[in-house]
Amino acid sequence: MFSKLFIKVKKFIPGVIAAAVIVGAITFYSAQTTDNCVNVVIDYGVLDAQAKPYEKCLDVEGETTALELMTNANFKIEGTDKYGTAVVCRLNNLPKPNEPIGIKGHEEYIESCKDMPAEFAYWAVLEKRKQALPNPADLNTKWAWAQVGVADLALNPGDSLAFVFADNGNVKFPE
Repeated sequence: MFSKLFIKVKKFIPGVIAAAVIVGAITFYSAQTTDNCVNVVIDYGVLDAQAKPYEKCLDVEGETTALELMTNANFKIEGTDKYGTAVVCRLNNLPKPNEPIGIKGHEEYIESCKDMPAEFAYWAVLEKRKQALPNPADLNTKWAWAQVGVADLALNPGDSLAFVFADNGNVKFPE
């Protein structure tokens, strides 16, 4: 009885071994080719319409917070009086503290950073997690809203972080 079962199962063994080797190779390759950096994208939107989005992989050694990453790369992040760095109010002094932002329908609005930024003009903080084995159906491989503030947002090498200035509800997710 077992010999007949073994004969039937035996023909699948090479396929199972091949699949295991392929999965192992992909995992090993992914682990070996991961840069020791976090991909950062900054889209200033209407704050600097002439600027192309900033895109760079910033070096890290192990886990770091988004705030540490940006501070170490000489970016200035300012939170709000009420919420601190749980909310990004200014990135590299934008929006300017003494000039109107110029959002359509709110042309004279000046951001004070006392409370939450206006719903029509704010920095969206987005994240994307690196996966050892890419899975197109896995939502963790796509850009998503950060669920915590930059001081608590933990990032690892291979992850991605984006700051996109949203105007009138328009958030341009990175590619």
